[in-house]
Amino acid sequence: MDIIITDHSPKNLEEKFENRFLYQNNDYSLMCEETEIPWLQIIPNRPLDEKYVATLYGEIFRLAEYLKGKGLGPHYNVAKIGNKLPYYHIHLVFRKVDDEVWPEPVWNQTLTQSAYIANTLKELLASFQ
Repeated sequence: MDIIITDHSPKNLEEKFENRFLYQNNDYSLMCEETEIPWLQIIPNRPLDEKYVATLYGEIFRLAEYLKGKGLGPHYNVAKIGNKLPYYHIHLVFRKVDDEVWPEPVWNQTLTQSAYIANTLKELLASFQ
């Protein structure tokens, strides 16, 4: 478990995670579920060490606050779960009290499929630096 993927080409990531590629920088790649609930996966691009993990989680917080400020939701959850895939990834899920599965966790729920949130995220990330 916890395999670090080194090939961060969009095609490879989409095949491995069966999700949509959104964004990439020097520290990670970003994927998302195509559901009505904004559900992202952060994929580290190198082996973990203390300095990189501190940078990575700092970036996750900065990303989450940026997207929260853009109206994605008043609350978000960050979790490293990865029970179904052996590849190291971190979940970032935005929640609202009126989303389709509130207050239950999104894991193992049947969620409404939609490309709208993925398209919105891609647009918002175009100005994220």
